[in-house]
Amino acid sequence: MSVAEHLGLDDPDTSDLMHQAQRRWPDWAQEDPRLAGLPGPLQVPAWTLAADRAQADDVLHALASLAAVDGGNDPAAATTLCWSLLPAAVSVANELRGLTPSVDEAVAAQLWVEVRTFPWQRLRKVAANIRANTRVGVLRQCDDRPLGRPVDRTWSATCPVDPSAAFWAGMNDPSCFEPEAAAADELVDVLRWACTRDVISSEDRDLLLSLMEAAARNPVGRRRRGGEGLMSNALSEEVARGWGVSPVTVRRRTRRSVQALAQACRDGRYSDAA
Repeated sequence: MSVAEHLGLDDPDTSDLMHQAQRRWPDWAQEDPRLAGLPGPLQVPAWTLAADRAQADDVLHALASLAAVDGGNDPAAATTLCWSLLPAAVSVANELRGLTPSVDEAVAAQLWVEVRTFPWQRLRKVAANIRANTRVGVLRQCDDRPLGRPVDRTWSATCPVDPSAAFWAGMNDPSCFEPEAAAADELVDVLRWACTRDVISSEDRDLLLSLMEAAARNPVGRRRRGGEGLMSNALSEEVARGWGVSPVTVRRRTRRSVQALAQACRDGRYSDAA
């Protein structure tokens, strides 16, 4: 089942909660003028894509205040907000596809939780925050396993080898079997440690992971200071689209996080913890 199916939104025209949202829309628009410019809940995703960022944020924030348990506590509004954020949720599910066979269910469940508990009185950026928190929540459910590792670890570590290959002669050397930590495992350990020690926030960690995933899909070199690697314009623009922020914001937060991690390592804080 897809994320939409788990939310009952694979066909929103047949959803009871979306029907309720359509009936209540005039009342919602009367209570909150930010919704007055839209004809109904089904049109919210397309409208927010076409609108400028401030207007889109206003509409989503109005829905978030209606959907939150400590706000309007309206499941119909929550379903409308989930419908509006469905493309972002599908993107998260695709990014985390290798973590668990039930990733669509996990993303759908976490999205619903984030919509119903969104701190609408404190935060304004609904789409970016809910997407990031949904992703972090699913990672937490999966114990922060390294991204990209398939569920079947045995097959993921298997490759065909010529039985007559010369390297077999060295397999009698015990040093061949000394364990070596995978780079991905070490990275996750460093980021987990950094979050627990408040070196970086969990959202900063999530942003770094998004950049690394994008870099794995679109490898870039480093030919000049500040212009390539994780700070490249191409990666910043790709991640910025998914997060709903500007590429400048992505680069600024990445630079801040990397500097904080580097300073912690220079101070010996991570080596002492290890």
